[in-house]
Amino acid sequence: MRRDPPDKARRTMRAVTAAGVRSATSVSSVKREQHHQRVAAFFEKFSRQPIRGLPKYALLREAIAGAIEHGYWKIGEKLPTEAELVRCTPFSLGTVQRALRSLVEEGIVTRAQGSGSFVSESRQQMEAPWHCRFLNADGSAFLPVYPKLLSRSRIASKGAWSPYVAPGGDAVIQIDRRLGIGDEFFVYSRLYMNAARFGSLLTKPVREIEGANLKAVIGRDFHLPITQIGQRVLLARFPVDICRAIHVRTGTMGLFMECVATARAGLNVYYQELYVPPNEHRLVVSDSNAAWSVPHAIEATA
Repeated sequence: MRRDPPDKARRTMRAVTAAGVRSATSVSSVKREQHHQRVAAFFEKFSRQPIRGLPKYALLREAIAGAIEHGYWKIGEKLPTEAELVRCTPFSLGTVQRALRSLVEEGIVTRAQGSGSFVSESRQQMEAPWHCRFLNADGSAFLPVYPKLLSRSRIASKGAWSPYVAPGGDAVIQIDRRLGIGDEFFVYSRLYMNAARFGSLLTKPVREIEGANLKAVIGRDFHLPITQIGQRVLLARFPVDICRAIHVRTGTMGLFMECVATARAGLNVYYQELYVPPNEHRLVVSDSNAAWSVPHAIEATA
């Protein structure tokens, strides 16, 4: 059997290796270029008209959240780096970092030290929201609500809630949640209930409280079906801590809604405060949607 001389065999091997390296480099370059183009196109595709008073980082947060919502970046997929986001958007590094922190706080994005940012595996959607029924642009459906439990505690202080749920000066429980409305804006919810009657809500698993329609939980677990809800609204300037929590400018004015839920025999079950920032969506507050000709499929979720 004839064998090539050693030098010729080595030259052939080097040539094959070099060709393989050039091919791999070419494929890598194409993938890199496709990645850059995809990153560059994302902001133009998903950025919205700026909303007056909305911070810059919130605009970027909405664009990234919208891209994730529409499947532009899939669950588990790595997001562009901070440097890439600076290059493809009109925002500074500080704005990019704050937008990503906001997405992490909401559970939309996870960050791994040294590895980057990734689309989270899942988000919990609230079951049949009652007080935050915002209609989409054409009025055909309600925007989804993504809740985040911020705190829950037992308090002894008195306030606007006292006449409704603690007329005798009893302690109350306070449950604070931030509600993401369709990846467009946030509503702050602060709810007060009598601690003697509903204190067990403080020990329920976080996930059970976070995404629950508390109206349904109260009816099911405490056998107190709510029969009436009173609501009144006021245009008010939001407290600094609320502005910070829902990512709007300090001093923002919006809709302040007070809700009192009543069960049988006139028992007040909870007093709730909602802070709704300026937005472009209609909020359904009535018990019936019939007057507005809203489809029955929506009526059923209320």
